Amino acid sequence: MKPTGAFVPLEVIWKMRVIWVVAMLSMSVAVLSGCLGTNQEPTPTPIVIDSDPDDLISFAFSPNFQDDGVIYVGTDPGGVFRSFDHGNTWSRSNDGLIDGVVKDVVMSPDFPNDNTVFLSTVRNGVFRSTNRGDLWEQTSKGLERRSVAAIAISPDYSRDRTLFAGTQFRGIFRSTNGGDSWEQVGIPNSNVLAIGMSPEYATDRTVIAGTGRDGVFRSVDGGESWEEINRGLGNFERGGATVVRFSPDYSRDQTVFLGTKEEGPFKSTNGGNFWRPVDEGLTSLKTVGFVISPNFRRDGLVFMATLNGNIFVSNDQGEKYENNLTKGRTFRTLEISPNFATDGTMFVGGSLSKLSRTTDGGSTWEDIEIEVE
Repeated sequence: MKPTGAFVPLEVIWKMRVIWVVAMLSMSVAVLSGCLGTNQEPTPTPIVIDSDPDDLISFAFSPNFQDDGVIYVGTDPGGVFRSFDHGNTWSRSNDGLIDGVVKDVVMSPDFPNDNTVFLSTVRNGVFRSTNRGDLWEQTSKGLERRSVAAIAISPDYSRDRTLFAGTQFRGIFRSTNGGDSWEQVGIPNSNVLAIGMSPEYATDRTVIAGTGRDGVFRSVDGGESWEEINRGLGNFERGGATVVRFSPDYSRDQTVFLGTKEEGPFKSTNGGNFWRPVDEGLTSLKTVGFVISPNFRRDGLVFMATLNGNIFVSNDQGEKYENNLTKGRTFRTLEISPNFATDGTMFVGGSLSKLSRTTDGGSTWEDIEIEVE
């Protein structure tokens, strides 16, 4: 008898089997991907951050502040605010943020051209804006711990795209692609609270980081390796570091200042090889802010803010201090204009949504409240 069905060539049957196998494999990969997840981070859910800024935590001046008047302030829990008129008026700048507790803000040294600002948060890592804060994007790929207390940006950022981030009990992370991704590079079990980069980083590759209880560390190879530099620091068991500041003339004077929570400021004149306390004239040692005049070599000015509402000034390169301002509120941060030699501007901020500003080098101060619409 003749077969009643149509004849199907053998090669067609094999092709159909191959197609079926490929389809089954594709479905399996899709199911596994759904169960195990992908390497890409989920898109953060947008939220509205409209809380009052109870504490002002960190200021960042535009490198062209005298002309453009741009300054940012990170707050807790109100996110970030910005001013385009030298701090006279402020507005929220929170679009894209998913965390209202901002720990640090830094601006690109080439901000007039690239409009780039970074900030760190207490729960959600690092955010970046490339349009002067109109919109923020989360740039935390590779960060093992999202609580980031401090960020430092390379003075040569436009060329090397380098940043460092200090995290809670995961040490120091570095990005060399403008924050697109991060890698752990040092002191992995430490709570890093302060980071400073040499103004000559492009040539000396020097970074100094202060921790909560483990002292101070230095890298002279761009973060590839780190060494302890604790000689002269004494006991770090009472809170640790708050700020690291390099002299603007570091290549000549090798001067670095370290602020601490309980022990006051320390100074090194050999790049951190040895530290000594510099607290003559201070009536409080709870250092929350420390700034150096951009004209430090000539005027010798440094200013220090304390937790209990004092600002002290030294005109002999940080050896002796006298009280410059006393306020009845807590201070959290102090920052100085990059054009201080000509505009005399500093901002100090803390509790009660208030900041104080001087435009005459600290001779007089005026209070400004960040008003919430």
